[in-house]
Amino acid sequence: MININSTLFMQMGAFLVLLFLLNIILYKPLLAKIRERFATIEELNEKARRYQEEAQKNEEEYKTKILEAEQTAKQNYASKIAAALKEKEEKIAEENRKAMDEIRKIEEQLNKNIEMELASSKDYSIDIANKIYKQLIG
Repeated sequence: MININSTLFMQMGAFLVLLFLLNIILYKPLLAKIRERFATIEELNEKARRYQEEAQKNEEEYKTKILEAEQTAKQNYASKIAAALKEKEEKIAEENRKAMDEIRKIEEQLNKNIEMELASSKDYSIDIANKIYKQLIG
């Protein structure tokens, strides 16, 4: 059974004083540290979320730049190929013109040579005909 006497009140007073002191010395600093750690954890979680968002944004920018670079490279490649084909066709056309000019020059030279040979052979054939005529007639 519980006896109510002065020791009970003294124990209650000592308990309250101990509770008050422990609250000041232990409980409040412990709660402050716990709150501080929760705040730090929350801050770190926020930083991690921001870094993750930034990384995702950077990755999207990287992919966009890669796609742009690929498209630019394809366009450059296509334009270079088109320019090379055009240059090839121009060179072929130029060489064909040169060849045709040379063929025309050769044909003209041949025609001149043929005309000269025909003219000289006419003169020669006339000379031969005159010699034959002179030998036959007299």
